[in-house]
Amino acid sequence: MDATRDPDSMTEQERRSEVERILARGLVRAVRLARARTSPPGGEPAESSPTCLELSADPGLSVAPRPAG
Repeated sequence: MDATRDPDSMTEQERRSEVERILARGLVRAVRLARARTSPPGGEPAESSPTCLELSADPGLSVAPRPAG
C-alpha cells in the first residue's frame, strides 16, 4: 500500500489484502526473532531439523475463500 493512500478510498478487498500482508510480515518477524533466541550462536539451524520452518524474504500470502452459507 502507498503510505499516502487514504484507507477510506480503498475497496474492501484492498483493505483486507493490506491487513493480510501486515499480519504475514508480523508472523515472519516473530518466527525469525524466536529462531534467533533459540538457535546456537554463529549458526543456522540444521536443515534436517524437524522444527525447521522455511521462510522467504518476502513471503506470499494465500487465503482460501470462505465457503458460502
